[in-house]
Amino acid sequence: DPLGEELFELWREYEDQKTAEALLCKDIDKFEMVVQAYEYEKEYLLPRDKVAEADEEDAKPPVAESNDDENDTAGTKKRKVNDVRPDIRREPLRGFFVSTSSCMKSPLFRRLDGELRERRESMLKGKGWDVTDAEKQKYQRIA
Repeated sequence: DPLGEELFELWREYEDQKTAEALLCKDIDKFEMVVQAYEYEKEYLLPRDKVAEADEEDAKPPVAESNDDENDTAGTKKRKVNDVRPDIRREPLRGFFVSTSSCMKSPLFRRLDGELRERRESMLKGKGWDVTDAEKQKYQRIA
């Protein structure tokens, strides 16, 4: 099948990372994951001073599980079921940002990654969290 062979060759080129197009495609994939992780932290990560409060709230049994704000038959407000893992809300995604700190190959995506990590650091500081050196971008400077 000619189409199947062409698709396989394109996939092989992408995996082998031997062309500029393949490098850019791979960087796009990686950067998109970094953006998603940043957006996730921005939306769901609790401010550090609210984590203990959330622990107390999560320890309370819900009256009834619900995905809406309706009242139960006794008139008690039902708590929403939280679809975000509680441990993710309580700690930045450090492991992910450490593992991707030097994964971009193209100058364009290294720059974009650096800018995003600076935004992330500001966002985390605003929520009372710090950023470890290991989470920061790691590229050797070429002289």
